Amino acid sequence: MGFFRIPLYFLCIIALNQALYATSGAKWMASSYEDLRNAAEANDFYAQGFLALVHAHGDKGKDITVEVALPFARRSALAGHWLGYFAEGFLARMRGGEGNAQEVREFYLKAFRDPDGRMIKAAASGDPVAAYALAEIFTSDEVRPDLVPSVELAGRHYSVSAAGGYGPAKVQFSLLKTNAIRDSGITKDLGGGIALLEETVRTHLPSAHFYLGRAYFKGIGVQRDKEMALVHFQAAADRGHAVSQLTVADFYAHGLVGQPKVDLALRYARLAIGQQETKALAKIAEYESLLAGKAVPAGLRPDVPSPLDPSSGAEVPLPPPPSVPPSPPALSPDPPPPFSATRLTPDLPSPYEGAPIVNPPPAPRPTLPEPPPLPVPSATGSTEETRELAKKHYFGRGSVPDYGKSLPLFTQSANAGDAEAARYLGIMYLRGKGVPKDNAKALEWFTLASDRGDALAGKNVQMLKSLLLK
Repeated sequence: MGFFRIPLYFLCIIALNQALYATSGAKWMASSYEDLRNAAEANDFYAQGFLALVHAHGDKGKDITVEVALPFARRSALAGHWLGYFAEGFLARMRGGEGNAQEVREFYLKAFRDPDGRMIKAAASGDPVAAYALAEIFTSDEVRPDLVPSVELAGRHYSVSAAGGYGPAKVQFSLLKTNAIRDSGITKDLGGGIALLEETVRTHLPSAHFYLGRAYFKGIGVQRDKEMALVHFQAAADRGHAVSQLTVADFYAHGLVGQPKVDLALRYARLAIGQQETKALAKIAEYESLLAGKAVPAGLRPDVPSPLDPSSGAEVPLPPPPSVPPSPPALSPDPPPPFSATRLTPDLPSPYEGAPIVNPPPAPRPTLPEPPPLPVPSATGSTEETRELAKKHYFGRGSVPDYGKSLPLFTQSANAGDAEAARYLGIMYLRGKGVPKDNAKALEWFTLASDRGDALAGKNVQMLKSLLLK
């Protein structure tokens, strides 16, 4: 008997360790937010990665907050943890843009190629979070050609994760059930898919509200009901879901439920700037034209589709609303792809770049001295030509964006009296583009631009002052 005791002992230890490892995701899913946050602060690398996903998804009753999620994802990734790598890639996808697509690829492949195969082992052991991460990676075009995306493999892992109770996976699995996704290996089940969404909505997950709103809007598995659709879209929008914010904006702008409320539409479009900058700026331009009683600027919609336009890659497939006078758009019969692998369009070089930002971090109320002249490299040509050259570098027209080149050119033009250049400097400091975020400096430049007659900068001054005083 003694001969068998040692192997049996080690087998028990291995089984116990495997069980404990497999329950890491379930443990933090069941934990309170406070316990999770404390563990993350105490350098539990799994907790750090999972906390990043909590803020990315709006889980555990928290709003979607990328700026809170990112530091925890980075701490976990710097420690070499697969969940930190995955969270960094997931957040890069949320921010969108061609530059971030490379980050998605880099971090997803790091998670997948972990030398010890920890994510794959965890998923194989039944960890719901690891299974979800694998499913997301298998729906990502960014990982080509190193990995070939597979809807079938994604479906299997979403199924495992959803069965383990992970809300974001339940949402994706419900979409596989409600949409006839080819090669997914999952039979269409409208009733089951809607039931799963309704179950997840009870946890207040923003994406669940969004897709249930879409189901009511299009009549997928439920009776078509625009009012109920708006209830769910707005629940998601108010928790930071950017596509829902743009969807709600179009509801209010074009009176899809009740009378048009363009001022409210503008408010929701501005909320979406942080995650969907290009589309949000296009919608702001459209709504400001509606308020002014003007036609929507020519060529705006084809370059940046409505968030309700199927060509945008967004989740609610509606054609863009017509120009003034507005009328409700018609529905498209084709369902959108359910996965989160869609990417945003590149930045739009638009005069509405200076639209008010409604959610910068709080800061003490600053004084408003005139911005001092800064030593900058000179540029030949007029002040306007210098500003336009700066905008070319800022937007990356013909190349990648280069804030290091645009900053001194904007500064030179602003110091020479150009109001628009001063507004762009305010935007750069407000958003931390090429410079550290600094609300006080942003307000200084916006104030200077406003004093020179820039109306958009004036709106930013009012909005930023109101936020800084909170």
